[in-house]
Amino acid sequence: MEAIEDIIKILKTKQSFVLTTHIHADGDALGSLLALGLALLNNGKKAVMIHSEPVPESYRFLPGAEMVKMAQDLTESFEIGIVLDCTNLSRAGDAEQLLQKAECIINIDHHISNEYFGQINMVETEASATGEMVCNLLVKGGFTITPDIATNLYTAIITDTGSFRHQNTTANCFRTCAYLLECGAAHSFIQHHLYEQRSLQSLRFMVKVLQTLSISENGLIAWMTISKDKIAEVDDSDGLIDYAKSLKGVEVGILFKELDSGEIKVSFRSKSFVDVNQLAAHFGGGGHERAAGCSIKGTLKEVEQLVIRKTEEYLAKRRAAE
Repeated sequence: MEAIEDIIKILKTKQSFVLTTHIHADGDALGSLLALGLALLNNGKKAVMIHSEPVPESYRFLPGAEMVKMAQDLTESFEIGIVLDCTNLSRAGDAEQLLQKAECIINIDHHISNEYFGQINMVETEASATGEMVCNLLVKGGFTITPDIATNLYTAIITDTGSFRHQNTTANCFRTCAYLLECGAAHSFIQHHLYEQRSLQSLRFMVKVLQTLSISENGLIAWMTISKDKIAEVDDSDGLIDYAKSLKGVEVGILFKELDSGEIKVSFRSKSFVDVNQLAAHFGGGGHERAAGCSIKGTLKEVEQLVIRKTEEYLAKRRAAE
């Protein structure tokens, strides 16, 4: 509990903060960032929320999303840098340079692969989401959780638990969400924007990605690919990996996404026994036992072959050890 007490003291006594999260931000990353940023602003602090990329369209409904600035546009210094839901500092992208200028970096995260890069590290791998941790931090610090803050935190938790379907769903996760609803989290508003606002273009994009579905000979691995030309049409890949994992008999679902940087973003999901954090770590990434990711230089075909081969080797070693 020492880290949380140190962080609360800093939030109370320091005046200027820069907050960020990992590249390719998801609901937990953005919800946590916005919740803590709004809480600091509501308490008269100078708090600037930054990111290396524009907020994805699917999350622009979050209260305060319009306040997130591009990291490349800022040059000023801040007393405190806060990094949320990020396993290592390099994953903060262009925000890393600004963070390095701060007197102190606070690292708040729930990933088992976190590298403890901050001067203060609040890493709780048992938490369902970083949003759950931020909620606890604000409550213990005596900060008011407004309906806007509650909406951001609720979004963080339900997206990282797959609407309470994933293994990281816990009793405390449900207690936290119940409390956030009492604070005014807009459940129907969130559900509407997350799950009932797909465009026709987005659904057609999903059809094209599903057509790339492949399955290994043993039926344990299923994967899909998204090339840059598909992304040029519409970039709405959230949740697509779950279709690969959902197949009967499949243990590991993988999604390969080609990026403009010449890298392939690889997302892993597993059902019951494969620790995909170990697979991602092999390629310099990380995450959780059942959900992890990494980025690998190369073409789609090269990376696909490399990752599938490694996943098959992992499964073969596991079978041999049984």
